[in-house]
Amino acid sequence: MDKAPGPKFLSTVTPLLLESQQLTRQLVTALSRLSTSEYVTVPGSRSTLDTLTATVASAALVTTHLAQAISVNPLIGASLPGAAVDEEAVRQARETDAESGIVECLAEALHDLDLTVTCCSYAATSIGRALERAEAAMPLPKLNTKQATALEDLAQGEGRRYEDSFGRKTKVYVSGGSSVHPATFAFFEKYRLVQVEADTSDRQGQRVTVTDRARRLLAQSRPATPTGRPAPVAQAAMAGRSR
Repeated sequence: MDKAPGPKFLSTVTPLLLESQQLTRQLVTALSRLSTSEYVTVPGSRSTLDTLTATVASAALVTTHLAQAISVNPLIGASLPGAAVDEEAVRQARETDAESGIVECLAEALHDLDLTVTCCSYAATSIGRALERAEAAMPLPKLNTKQATALEDLAQGEGRRYEDSFGRKTKVYVSGGSSVHPATFAFFEKYRLVQVEADTSDRQGQRVTVTDRARRLLAQSRPATPTGRPAPVAQAAMAGRSR
């Protein structure tokens, strides 16, 4: 990116600052969700939660360093009236003085961003392995009629999960137009029957798919389809009937 001080630098760094704020918000939401989920009962989850807690701080520092770069960056303006000032010379001097400060702020932001990425990668790997172990040891649950219908709808079509800005209210809709009650969806998440893709914002709607566990459970729950021809009526049963 162009590190030259001035109005152009402000227009370049501002989107980065806003993205870093969004990153921090997503990390806080994920940490809040994990800290109140069944994941806290999984062995080894404490160290992962501690890692994510520290990651929130490093992500916030990225925003802080970018904000400092904006504060160091001089913008073009005019001096007070009445003063005999060479405006061009002042501008060049201000930009020269700001160059080293901007470079330092951006280097610090990049360092903390690398740290954030590394910690997130470690946490994701640790969570994935822990959930795989927990899932392998977890028996398949029994479904009531409402749960079986909702899971079947999700298996037949793509679902979308939406949450409010505080991550408190969850709404899940299926592509066919039906919806899944939050308590039912929480049951599905608890028993690893659904997977939520985090590649999109929860405001835009995160894609929901069923897991292999859910498909096995649905296959067990469906009634067996009769095969073969019906057995002939016994001759004894026909005896005594009037023609």
